[in-house]
Amino acid sequence: MNSKAKMLLVGLAAVIAVFPASLAWGASSPTLATGAASSVSSSSALLHATINPNGAATHYRFEWGLTTSYGSSSPLRYAGNGSAAGAAKERVGGLLPGTVYHYRVVASNVSGAASGTDRAFKTTGHPPPGVVTGAPTQIGLRYATLTGVVDPNGEATTYKFQYGLTSAYGSETFGASVTPGHGSVQVSQPIDGLSPGTAFHYRIVALHGGVISYGSDATFVTLPLRKRIVHLRARTSPRRAVSRPYVFTTTGRLKGAKSLLESARCTGSVSVAFLRHRRLVAARLVPVQPNCTFATQMILRRLKPRRRVGVRVMVRFHGNPYVAPARARRAWVLAGRR
Repeated sequence: MNSKAKMLLVGLAAVIAVFPASLAWGASSPTLATGAASSVSSSSALLHATINPNGAATHYRFEWGLTTSYGSSSPLRYAGNGSAAGAAKERVGGLLPGTVYHYRVVASNVSGAASGTDRAFKTTGHPPPGVVTGAPTQIGLRYATLTGVVDPNGEATTYKFQYGLTSAYGSETFGASVTPGHGSVQVSQPIDGLSPGTAFHYRIVALHGGVISYGSDATFVTLPLRKRIVHLRARTSPRRAVSRPYVFTTTGRLKGAKSLLESARCTGSVSVAFLRHRRLVAARLVPVQPNCTFATQMILRRLKPRRRVGVRVMVRFHGNPYVAPARARRAWVLAGRR
């Protein structure tokens, strides 16, 4: 082989080596367009899109849900590695009737990812019943009344309450009905045969057109045979206030009865009283917070001593249907100068 032939072969090899790289350099992220939904029924729809891979192997999927956060997606599909736009579609099911869904197409290749614009469609039929679990009322030793709200959304709707010792429930009330219409309807059902001093889970459930709606889980505690004993811890600061107005902050917490739900034991009020000898200087009723704590700030405006005096602080929890009253240890603070 002469030198000219060798040079030609080397040049040809260089061109072949560079050519695939030049193809990769020419590729870009996919170009997408979310299409209109078709064949929309009460529980399914056919989603459409066009996808141009722009010269690189591209995969895509559809995303859909009740908001633009979506939440559901199809399996990844292959769109090829061509340079022309092609059609893509996906049938999605398990949808709620009479409900607006958002959707889009997303795709990616070695050059990057892209998202189609958000679009929406509405399934046919009546929307599911709207339900909200309400607060229990008339709680006793062995009974309670469960409440909730039902919106039938234009169709005759049946509802019931599920209840039990856990969020798996296990018991339920007999079904009742709400006439067709739009708007919230307050409903309630009594339950009995419960154990005293026991925590129960419950929720409301409603049904029409074969579609079930579930309210959120809630809890209540039946009244105990005997009220539980708790300890009241309280602290007042500062221990000494030098100048007027004399400002003190009292904080505290209920301790004990941990077998009770906080919603049962952390209710009620605490009275905080400041006394000089037997004379009431200041007092306030303070609600107990859901975490069993309380706090209040007191200004002793009626206290005008000529010299430093001791003031007694008395803190008392007044109890609630589940917990007996309790007192904190008496404390003293000082007000005024020497």
